[in-house]
Amino acid sequence: MEGNLLDSLLNLEEDFYKEGYNLGEADGAKAGYTEGSVFAVEKGFEKFIEMGRLYGKALVWAQRLADSNASNMSVLENNTGDVSSSAIPRLPGGQAGLSLSPSACTEMSTLPPSSSRLAKNIGILLELVDPASLSMQNTEEAVTDVDERLKGALIKAKLIQRALGEREDTADIHPDAQDTKPSGDGTGSIEDISALNIRH
Repeated sequence: MEGNLLDSLLNLEEDFYKEGYNLGEADGAKAGYTEGSVFAVEKGFEKFIEMGRLYGKALVWAQRLADSNASNMSVLENNTGDVSSSAIPRLPGGQAGLSLSPSACTEMSTLPPSSSRLAKNIGILLELVDPASLSMQNTEEAVTDVDERLKGALIKAKLIQRALGEREDTADIHPDAQDTKPSGDGTGSIEDISALNIRH
């Protein structure tokens, strides 16, 4: 009997370790699933908010392009009295322009005389970020497709901005993007290099 009591005392640490391990494993699986789900929602939201921002820019550029084409056509009509259908720049898909008539675009300056390359780039950007064609599925193919479309849309947006002479202004979307804080944690510890000045 006394040997049984000593055996249970000797195995007490092992029993508590096993019990703690099993509880921690179950809790970790539950917490890991929750944290993974929250992380997935955050990353998905970031991607789709960027897609929405690019879609808004593309719509404004398309409207400004349509407005500049309309003003060019009215000047051409006044000069010649006739406008051929081949003179109207077309967006991909055969559209003769995209007129959305939002009030904000009427106050913006029209685009310079448009080239077919600019119209094509705006049309491709609109196709890449069209919310109706974006998949909301949680599959590898859908995630890869959204990532590739976002990457292509960012490149097209930069091309359009360069063609129009516009600069990328991230201050309104990401206020901390303009912050050029030196590296370091600011604590003043020996590992902190933020207070060091570069000597030349």
